[in-house]
Amino acid sequence: MAETFLVAIIDQDREEQALAIADEEGGADGTVLHGSGLGFPEHMTFLGVTYQGNESVCVWQLETEQAERIARRLNLELDLFQPYNGLAFTLDTAALQGMEFVGHLTHTA
Repeated sequence: MAETFLVAIIDQDREEQALAIADEEGGADGTVLHGSGLGFPEHMTFLGVTYQGNESVCVWQLETEQAERIARRLNLELDLFQPYNGLAFTLDTAALQGMEFVGHLTHTA
């Protein structure tokens, strides 16, 4: 069984919707990282203060077919193919370097 990382970079306002889509497809266990100013253009300027918006990076480790199915749904249902809406993509764990990877990542003391 091949495993893949699914990564979705999305506007924080769409985070719950993205998590719901993944959950519907069996990808309930993921990690969400919050950030801002990730290269998206300014959203608005008011009295000289620019609001950049907040983005979320959601990461799941899933079976390859499941990850690709969820990525397709995220890109289509969240309209991520439009400029500056975000992106969902997969990374093959076999191609990762810089860490020893066996099954699931675990921390040992």
